[in-house]
Amino acid sequence: MRRFSFRLEPFLRIRTYREKTAELELAKAVATCVTLQGHIQDVKRELQANTACSIGGILYDFSDLQARNAYRMWLERDLHLTQERLTIAEIERKKKQEQYLSASRDRKVLEKLKERKAEEYYDEQWNEEFNRMDEIADRFVLQAKMDEGRE
Repeated sequence: MRRFSFRLEPFLRIRTYREKTAELELAKAVATCVTLQGHIQDVKRELQANTACSIGGILYDFSDLQARNAYRMWLERDLHLTQERLTIAEIERKKKQEQYLSASRDRKVLEKLKERKAEEYYDEQWNEEFNRMDEIADRFVLQAKMDEGRE
């Protein structure tokens, strides 16, 4: 029996490649979002740690308070900018996810078609082989009857 050959195999390989590429792009977008979320958590922790005006009941002097205030303002700006970047990255991640799902769907359609065609092909091959074997058996039976008639 001959091996099944899918005519659209090159297209299936292309769609598989597109799916893998889209998956990698999605992974990069997710990594960016996770990194930004981690940075936001770090900045929030740092802001909480820098809200105290005293250490062990001893008040900071004015220059220390000014420096801490400037640092807190810088952290708040950084937090705001990082949140904006996260919003943009989330939008990009959603786009990449849609692209990945689309590429995956396209590949799965061709994969299902390939499976169906392979099943049809092997069923047809099995039927042909069964018919050939049936013909051979019929010839043997006919030959045996002809041999009996001669004897």
